[in-house]
Amino acid sequence: MSGEVKMKRRDRTVFRAAALAAFLLIMSTVILLSVRADLDYGRNRLSRVVEYVAKRCDAYSLSSTASETRSLMRVMEAAKQAAKQAARDIRFLADPVDEDLLRGLSVDHYLSGILLLDRDGHITASYMAGADVTALLMPELEKDALLSAADFPQKVYAARIHCPDSSYIDMAAYGRLDAAGTVVVYYTTPTAYAKSYGLAFPDLREIYLLEQDGTIVVTDDTTVVAANDDSLIGRRAEDIFLLRELGARGRTGEMLTVPGHDGISLHRSLGMMGQGRTYYVYAFLPERAVFRDTARNAAVALASYVVLLLLALLLQRRTAQDYQERQLHRELEYLARLEESARRAESANRAKTEFLQRMSHDIRTPINAIQGMVEIGEYYKDDLDRQADCRQKIRESSRLLMELVNEVLDMGKLESGEIVLEERPFDLVALLDSVAMLLEQSAAARSIRVDRRPREVRHTALVGSPVHLKRLLMNIYSNAVRYNRDNGSITALCRELRTEGDTAWFEFICADTGIGMSESFQKHLFEPFAQEHSTARSTYGGTGLGMPIAKALVDRMGGSITFTSKVGEGTTFRITLPFRMDESAALPRQETAPDMAGALRGMRVLLAEDNDLNMEIAEFMLQSAGAEVTEARDGREAVELFRALPTGYFDAVLMDVMMPGLDGYQATGIIRASERPDAGVPVIAMTANAFVEDRQRAREAGMTEHLPKPLDQAVLVQTLQRWKKE
Repeated sequence: MSGEVKMKRRDRTVFRAAALAAFLLIMSTVILLSVRADLDYGRNRLSRVVEYVAKRCDAYSLSSTASETRSLMRVMEAAKQAAKQAARDIRFLADPVDEDLLRGLSVDHYLSGILLLDRDGHITASYMAGADVTALLMPELEKDALLSAADFPQKVYAARIHCPDSSYIDMAAYGRLDAAGTVVVYYTTPTAYAKSYGLAFPDLREIYLLEQDGTIVVTDDTTVVAANDDSLIGRRAEDIFLLRELGARGRTGEMLTVPGHDGISLHRSLGMMGQGRTYYVYAFLPERAVFRDTARNAAVALASYVVLLLLALLLQRRTAQDYQERQLHRELEYLARLEESARRAESANRAKTEFLQRMSHDIRTPINAIQGMVEIGEYYKDDLDRQADCRQKIRESSRLLMELVNEVLDMGKLESGEIVLEERPFDLVALLDSVAMLLEQSAAARSIRVDRRPREVRHTALVGSPVHLKRLLMNIYSNAVRYNRDNGSITALCRELRTEGDTAWFEFICADTGIGMSESFQKHLFEPFAQEHSTARSTYGGTGLGMPIAKALVDRMGGSITFTSKVGEGTTFRITLPFRMDESAALPRQETAPDMAGALRGMRVLLAEDNDLNMEIAEFMLQSAGAEVTEARDGREAVELFRALPTGYFDAVLMDVMMPGLDGYQATGIIRASERPDAGVPVIAMTANAFVEDRQRAREAGMTEHLPKPLDQAVLVQTLQRWKKE
């Protein structure tokens, strides 16, 4: 019996030992698996946080860099313009320069201040709208890179200076064009504006909760710039124990165990470090947040080892599956974005190719006609009728080429928002008469009858942009002629709809009996280069830009344009536009075309033109009208001739704008600044820059009139006759 007892005791001991071994095996296995799963979970969690925050920081860095670049580009352009403006004003050659001049220059370019430096970097004159920031600027002013701008006219130096109060100064330096030295301009962005309207660094507190997601810290390698714990923002990174430990021991993307310190955590934490373009990202999770399942799994391990093991495996598998699904979803989204980007790039390239093909065809067609007519004219040298026919066709092709160039330039200006509308008085009746005259001339060639209905207009003296109104109406009327049938008709009507305060609303109607448009094409009428038939360019000679330009002009002028059309019956356009009434404006004097022969006899004209061919053409136009011409090949020679000849010798000056050395604007400024009694001589600008803003710039430079190239002899003679001495 004692043997049986001993055996039972031995069996119990073995059982207990086996149970203990099983318990230890089960617990160690469960704990090991749980710890490993929790570590993987913590690592993935930290990795996602670090990766996401690093991407947000990179996006902020790129946006901040782009914003700073745009700001510096603006102040660089302001430095160039200030230097050029100073060079046109001889008062800037005074020593010292009057501070009021610098103040005016600063106001013109929306600057906070301007400094003039001599070649050695000494400040010779300055103006500062606010506080004196010389001490802040001085480290930059002493740099050789800035001072060298005085020796290299095309060089611009720019920098951003961050001030202690979180404001910043954008400065630029450009070599003086009128003296040895440098023009330094700057613009100050106040602290309140920088904080309220500047780019905001990602607010981690809105994304990650401290208690739930652990501690997230972003540094610029020296200072904490963002965190989901307010107490850490602004502190030095080396003063924070956890950051210092992780930075010294860890590598990017590696998870480490870091002891708690400095009040960030009372227990050990798991941390990971990541690096973006310019920022370092640190993420910490307390151990209790990572090892959430270990204690629970250990408590229930004895009750259901198998179930817990299966659940752990299922959880692990599910976690991996979720991660893979997220990865697959991100990859699919990335591929979709790539496909969309490729589609847009292909569409842009196709549009560019189509544009170049259209332009190549449309530009080569009149050029081919001009070259062909020149060859034909040379072959039939003795056939005067054939010679006259060739010249007429060359003129028509030249006008077509000029129309195409103007429409392409207008379309580009309108799309980019660079078209500047005028605000000047004009007479509506006179403008409509001039448009109708051109319409009737082109319509008569095809026996098209123009029915000009009586105008229902009470206010004719208006303020607006007559150049663009005329261009708008000509686009509509020219299409009415171009797409009409021979012996057809055009009905033109203008009527005043209503008045609102000092604004009058007008409706312009143009109805034709032309080919009309299909309903499907009407949806694309205002698209660039849209033409219903592939043979339209060769049959009707249009460019496909007239209607898009008309629509863009109407929109810019605050009006509306509608139309009705039916194939084979014709099209009717209705344009509604507002104009400010000018009751005090005098009616413009009607001028008749001058008789060219002898129209300018007795006038002496100074002609400044650097292009030999343009000089020959302008000289012929002037001399054939009886004017005596004195040639100047650039602005400097024009100024020297004006000074050398007696007072009042020249009746007018024809000045090309773009010339080497001293351009037309600068030459005009010198003439106007001279102390001669005839400093007010009429100076007429000749330039291929034919937009409204170019005429405004010519007037600002002191020029009397603005004539666009190619020159029209009738307009040239008519303009000069205004200053002909009786």
